[in-house]
Amino acid sequence: MEIYLKSRDFRNWLSVKNGPHIPTKLNDKNELVSKSEDEWDEDDFRKLTIDNKALNILLVSLDKTEYNLVRRCTSAHDVWKFLILTHEGTEQVKNAKLALLNRDYELFKMQANESIKNLYNRLLDITNGLLGLGKVFGKDELVRKLLG
Repeated sequence: MEIYLKSRDFRNWLSVKNGPHIPTKLNDKNELVSKSEDEWDEDDFRKLTIDNKALNILLVSLDKTEYNLVRRCTSAHDVWKFLILTHEGTEQVKNAKLALLNRDYELFKMQANESIKNLYNRLLDITNGLLGLGKVFGKDELVRKLLG
């Protein structure tokens, strides 16, 4: 999803990552305060449109179950944070998943009567899980693991 948002318009991804634009101004006391809608300028409207496009991209990409989970979110940033928590879990859960996948990777070897295709698919499942949790592999490392 991240790649899709970036490919559509990188500003969509920045809206998801950093949160929505909030039109602000300096008041008489030199404090930053929110602008009222009638004070918004063209730049505010442009940035708010980017936020809404990012939210729309996320919402139309979800199935009914996931949509129902996030329908109360008011920004693409909130939807994204909720989806990350739902799919990856808390930091403690991520660390536990990472530890289990690392163990599977370290103990990986061909099973009796296993085809090369199944062996390769098992390795892909493990490494894709690790990639999703932030572990990066070099191609040579994966080839050595597959041949080893």
